[in-house]
Amino acid sequence: MAIQTDLLSIASGLGAIFLNPILYLFLFLIYLHYRRQMNLERQLFAVRIQSPLLQTIRSAGMGVTAGLLVSLIAGAIGVVVQVQDLWLLWGLAILLALVRLRFLCFAYASALLTILHGIAQLFPSVSAVPGIGYVWEMIGQAKPLPLLALVAIMHLMEAMLVRWNAGRDASPLFVEGKRGRIVGAYLLHSFWLTPLVMFVPLDNGALSGSLYPGWPFFLPEAATFGLMLLPTVTGFSDMTQTMTPRKKSLQISRNLAGYAIVLLALTVLAVLVPPLLIIAALFALFGHEALFFKSQIQERQSSPYFIQSSRGVKVMGVIPGTPAEEIGIVPGEIIVKVNGIHVRSKEELYPALQANSAFCKMEVLTHDGELKFVQCAVYAGNHHQLGIIVVPDANTRVYVDLKRASVVELIKQRLEKLHIGA
Repeated sequence: MAIQTDLLSIASGLGAIFLNPILYLFLFLIYLHYRRQMNLERQLFAVRIQSPLLQTIRSAGMGVTAGLLVSLIAGAIGVVVQVQDLWLLWGLAILLALVRLRFLCFAYASALLTILHGIAQLFPSVSAVPGIGYVWEMIGQAKPLPLLALVAIMHLMEAMLVRWNAGRDASPLFVEGKRGRIVGAYLLHSFWLTPLVMFVPLDNGALSGSLYPGWPFFLPEAATFGLMLLPTVTGFSDMTQTMTPRKKSLQISRNLAGYAIVLLALTVLAVLVPPLLIIAALFALFGHEALFFKSQIQERQSSPYFIQSSRGVKVMGVIPGTPAEEIGIVPGEIIVKVNGIHVRSKEELYPALQANSAFCKMEVLTHDGELKFVQCAVYAGNHHQLGIIVVPDANTRVYVDLKRASVVELIKQRLEKLHIGA
């Protein structure tokens, strides 16, 4: 059947997306997150490494583009979700976030909704219980399979966002490593505003019929459709002590893409073989947890990367807009010589910079172990403004105490570790 649409009403509906106050609330919360991250950088390094406004603009631009792609892919393959299921999904996600902030991800909420739906099918009489009966009936009437398919598509797009971002929003930290040693680390903590436009079944929808034979694939019993905005924020959080932010981002991206492809395949099979629905839900839950624990295990089993090197001064971070960024120094590289002088610590670095009052030449060891030669102008009295943050050494006392972090704030600064017996 040919699809009948009111193009004007659809266009006005899409335009109304950007008048939704929830979108701007999410945008404001993202800005506050990046601003808090900037304040932490200032407390640790006395400089601002990231720009919260620039990060927020990038988050909105990349996120809206990703949200549009997710909406197009979901609509093209026939993902139609019930409005009441979206409310259940948000409610479960918020409740789970009270346990762990990372449980706010829809993978957990959609898996839990699927399990509860199965239980509700087995015990429909609970819907008569006062207080919870109405919600239990909604759970029993839910269609969780389209939600699982949507989660798979969102994670596939998240993998692309992580790859595109390539650790740009990562912040350097000093943390307490094994045996109380202070080591360098990077907090990868990015969020993107990703508004979705979803097909929902309606009694008197703006659309009727099918886009093509067999559409919609998920929820084929729907006959008339409308468009609904689903405000979402896509994001990920991880920390690495063992590799550069870019390398960690690529690893996260590959793992997320693999998870999303397997989950999407399971949801497709579950349409054809309904008993596989519970398998898809369990994979959505435990597969996502496996990604988290795999990263944790890899970090524990590998040696710290951002620690002092016997070959020279290892770069922890580079401040944007400084000479160090302009000449192409990147985190993880090792400065071997400055103005022909061998350097082994930051105490030796700055006197070597002053050896030439107008120009600076450096020999830098790259990640591949090859020497590269860089040079830049140095203005009198501004040798300290090269823009390099070096890895922590034996004298470092200020660091971030992750063990005392709350669920909401995630990290708080600890000014100085007290000496035993002090």
